[in-house]
Amino acid sequence: MKKQILFVLATFLFMAVSAQTEKGNRLIGVNFGGISYTNSDNNTSYSNTPTQYNSTSNGFSIYVNPSVAWFVKDNLAVGGSVSINFYTSKSNNSNTGSTSTSDSKYSSPSFSIGPYARYYFKGSDKAKPFVQVNAGLGISPSKNTYTSSTPASNAVSTTKSKGNYNAGATFGYEQFITKTIGLAFTLGVNYSSNKSTTDYKPSTGTGYSYTSTYKYWSVPFGVALQIHLPKNAK
Repeated sequence: MKKQILFVLATFLFMAVSAQTEKGNRLIGVNFGGISYTNSDNNTSYSNTPTQYNSTSNGFSIYVNPSVAWFVKDNLAVGGSVSINFYTSKSNNSNTGSTSTSDSKYSSPSFSIGPYARYYFKGSDKAKPFVQVNAGLGISPSKNTYTSSTPASNAVSTTKSKGNYNAGATFGYEQFITKTIGLAFTLGVNYSSNKSTTDYKPSTGTGYSYTSTYKYWSVPFGVALQIHLPKNAK
């Protein structure tokens, strides 16, 4: 009798966890990833001049990615997400051929929104692997301020995004903490393209504008808090 009771309890717990990814449930998540801090020193010398050019810089970036989805069938969730990213850096520049120095500050927030789909593979009662595909459209305005010890060389450039898009695939592993909360670890590959116009305004002389297009690949790593709400939950 005791063994039968334990079997029933174990079966109930397994069904409760497995039901987290069944049709009709909701999936709410917040992904924290791409957190990085960089510190670099650069020294450049040329064969045709004894002057050496030095630069030190510090940079920081972080993104937050809230999302919501519905399980349209068992183990398959479809929904949308918003990505908020911010990058900032500061550089100090000098050279051995002049007493003039300069500082450069750069900041670039970006925002995008788009759909995603996630499929959970069969796992244990404590964890499940999954694969996800996503796409997004957004904007990424930026500002670069150049300040020289020679006032006549000061300049400000402001970049306006003309739109960007991205698409990617992610592999993940979710560890269930409770029946409704999971912690997911993700590693993916992402392709992005951004087109922008920049207005360059020096403190003296005539400014100008130019258009740039950037295309690049990235490999983001993230940690996400996931909440699985049953279809009858308010």
